[in-house]
Amino acid sequence: MKKINSFVRISILISVLVPATVSAAEEWRFGITPYLWFAGAEGVASTIPGLPAAPIDMPASQALEDMEASFMGVFEMRKGKHGGFLDILYSDLQSDTALIPAIGLTLKSTSKSTIVSAAYEYELYKRDHAFAEVFGGVRYWEVDTQLDFGGGLGLLAGRTVRYKEDWVDPLIGIKGRSALGGSKFFVAGALGVGGFGVGSDNFYDASAHLGYQWNKTIGTTLGYRMFDVKYENGAFLYDVRQEGWLLGISFAF
Repeated sequence: MKKINSFVRISILISVLVPATVSAAEEWRFGITPYLWFAGAEGVASTIPGLPAAPIDMPASQALEDMEASFMGVFEMRKGKHGGFLDILYSDLQSDTALIPAIGLTLKSTSKSTIVSAAYEYELYKRDHAFAEVFGGVRYWEVDTQLDFGGGLGLLAGRTVRYKEDWVDPLIGIKGRSALGGSKFFVAGALGVGGFGVGSDNFYDASAHLGYQWNKTIGTTLGYRMFDVKYENGAFLYDVRQEGWLLGISFAF
């Protein structure tokens, strides 16, 4: 029921944010970009109520070396100055940490995240092969964390702690793209912020890309994405930053 209510709130907010009409003189344009994201994670997550949060520590370099990739997909549509996008991300990260080597207490942490963002975009600037636009919408989070403690002594020894939470945040931001010197190479980037205490306390999401446009239909990109979120709900704390290299291919039609 909680998930249903979250999606209902997303639908209501999108209906408010997206204008009912756009210029009929322009044709609709669409784009799809799937990505591989070699992301790491660093932060803390709740354990047993009353005890300190446990660390999550998986460097992005480790994900790249082990070829452990998360998956992303972006769908965009545009007509004139108006548009919108749907951004879907799934990650499944694991890390092993020696919490207290002296007593042999270890921690295996598993963090699975599903993040869905939907937003309305408005074009502020366009000239030649460059543009900039602002966006506003909503972001749905589902976080499933499991902490497995091994060895050691005391309350945590041999324990497994699992939390699963979902929530909805408002999202605002800016994005843009520009060709490099009239060539087929281009740079692109985006910055989004949100939360504001509605769902999470706060979050930011930033990315930068260097790409090559092979033709009007197909392009490829190499980039870096980072987001940081802090969410608290009762005994649950999730304060994590994920970041890493990404590789994508875009299709326009």
